[in-house]
Amino acid sequence: MAPDGSARPTKSTEAKQKPVLVNSVCPHDCTSTCALEVERLDAHTIGRVHGSRRNSYTAGVICEKVARYAQRVHHPDRLQYPMKRVGPKGSSQFKRISGEEARDTVAEQFIAKAAQHGSETVWPYFYAGTMGLVQRDGINRLRHVMKYSRW
Repeated sequence: MAPDGSARPTKSTEAKQKPVLVNSVCPHDCTSTCALEVERLDAHTIGRVHGSRRNSYTAGVICEKVARYAQRVHHPDRLQYPMKRVGPKGSSQFKRISGEEARDTVAEQFIAKAAQHGSETVWPYFYAGTMGLVQRDGINRLRHVMKYSRW
């Protein structure tokens, strides 16, 4: 990462022209609904993320987590694949697993815990901050079908 928080250009992007500013919107679901201007370095790489002054509510100001999106997306230590803990908690021992195995493991644990402690033991916690309508409604469908924490 560059000192300014943007993704460090690779050799392939250094030879290319200056970043192109493209309009976008924030993927988070908070009340600000920020309009963004994102530096596109190439077809697969973003640079700095700026708030767009075209959004009169935020006037070009964005939160720190979105301003650092390039770090989240391009950081070499980011989680890229499902991982399963294979050692004791806190040991940092994990192995890579398939998406199918990850989903099966979660489903098995949901079913096992609900069978052991009752369906209301699974608490479908969600909020508006970084979870949009699709994610929220997906959890609601699961919650209703499985009778989890009926409030």
